[in-house]
Amino acid sequence: MLEMLARQGIQKHEILHTAESMFHDHAPANKYGLSNCWIYRRHDKSGFGATMNPGEMPKYDFQFNSMMDMAKAHQAELAS
Repeated sequence: MLEMLARQGIQKHEILHTAESMFHDHAPANKYGLSNCWIYRRHDKSGFGATMNPGEMPKYDFQFNSMMDMAKAHQAELAS
């Protein structure tokens, strides 16, 4: 995927990987050096739900409880 995006002129530093699963999304994003945003839909519940426990928690650059919260933060940033 990164090679295809690079051929289209999109640099790795321009990508914000946005997802919920620590195991399936954020651990690989860390491995490939991507900035990432955790959509923490289970913020009011314990455990990982249907996704696998990642073991060691991957790092993330941003965290929101929903995509709507992320969109509102983006709109607020643009307005400032």
